[in-house]
Amino acid sequence: MKTLLLNPAYGDDFVKSARWFAKSRGRVQRHPEYLAQATAVLERSGHVTLLVDGAAKNLSMTATERIVAEFRPELVVIQASTPSIRSDISYAALCKKTMGHGCTTVLVGAHVTAEPEDTLETSNGSVDLIARGEYDYTLRDIANGTAWEQILGISYLKEGQIEHNPARPLIEDLDELPFPAWHHINPYEYHDAGKLYPFITLMGGRGCEAHCTFCVTPQLLYGQRYRSRSPELVVDEIEYDLKLFPFLKEIMFEDDTLTLKSHRPRLVQICEEILRRGIRIPWSANARADLRDLELLQLMKRAGCRWLCAGFEFGNQQILNNVRKGTKVENMKEFAELAKKAHIQVNGCFMIGGPGETLATAHETIELAKALPITSAQFTGVVAYPGTEYYQWARENDYLVPRNWPEWVDENREQRTVVSLPGMSKETIDELVDKGLREFYLRPRQITRVAASIHSLADLKTKFYGLFSFVDYFKKK
Repeated sequence: MKTLLLNPAYGDDFVKSARWFAKSRGRVQRHPEYLAQATAVLERSGHVTLLVDGAAKNLSMTATERIVAEFRPELVVIQASTPSIRSDISYAALCKKTMGHGCTTVLVGAHVTAEPEDTLETSNGSVDLIARGEYDYTLRDIANGTAWEQILGISYLKEGQIEHNPARPLIEDLDELPFPAWHHINPYEYHDAGKLYPFITLMGGRGCEAHCTFCVTPQLLYGQRYRSRSPELVVDEIEYDLKLFPFLKEIMFEDDTLTLKSHRPRLVQICEEILRRGIRIPWSANARADLRDLELLQLMKRAGCRWLCAGFEFGNQQILNNVRKGTKVENMKEFAELAKKAHIQVNGCFMIGGPGETLATAHETIELAKALPITSAQFTGVVAYPGTEYYQWARENDYLVPRNWPEWVDENREQRTVVSLPGMSKETIDELVDKGLREFYLRPRQITRVAASIHSLADLKTKFYGLFSFVDYFKKK
């Protein structure tokens, strides 16, 4: 079946492939790795496919319509998010208008997994199916022409009633999946101030064993356990990426957390396999801020690890406990010091607005960020996305501010706070987020630290992009 997989734009620089669905403060654009993996599954099954990342290209609806009219798909898969859902539905309507009712439209992603009824009811027939959860094989069944009643993991309208087929089990053996269909994308269209440019992402596993109440992907799509691919296959994919794009400057492991304690022996195997094959490309990864193993960090460095993105989240232990982060403040400090000893740069992720947050605890978070020996930091208000425990908590206590989905971002589609807590309004949280950014970056010590981290032209390009993004964000503020 001729299939178009579409990640439609929602204004310039809007991101739907990251943890926060918004125009990020760092003007980051993320590769649609899960959509690319599903594209590869369909191609392996013999289907003609086209993956279009309209978000990376900032494609207008008119330009997208031309692509639909030229490709003439029988099946259209659209990646959706909470703030953009109405726009995503309008793209499904566009496909129906262009191709007629012979074209089947499917929406995928965390939002529609959490809100299938609302999506189908408001789509007025423009959305045929919701593929809930992990959707690789669900899309394959749809493209293969399997009767809808027999396809696991879908929701749809039947005679005016919404039908929810049983959930699809998670894929147990990820080694059976093909490498992502990256031949459909251009790496130069993806920017991130923390990464060497150009870079590409690699998913060595899915899911996460942590139970953070705010984290979207494990709760809604890929499970709260970590399913991993074999170390050999992970390194095979690095070689595949370098053969496809020999100009790459970095590989980013986008596993929710590559450094999970129970899987560290596998991480050792990946590093040793990279060294054994003599692969020489810098790589970065998401890490828990509880990795306190200098020997492992040094091995990672020898294997090419340049940068780790770590979720410190809060500087107050009680708030960390309230979101079930599973880390201790003193352990996070030790991790940062050990990473510095191993000469690995760290980007710290910090949030304001956890359950029980006060002005005092928020300032503890800002002070922690400033005290850590890290290269960069990002601050955000905790976002309550449908389907997460944090969303349920905020909704039950009437802390949610938005009354419709587009209000999950501001009028410029920038990140915004979506809760007002007792003693801490939405406006106060927004002010504290900006205060954290300013106080972290506008310090002579931090400016010197960032300058000292520049070792190549790729580093310089990355830092200039970060500076431009920082200025652009506050200019709009």
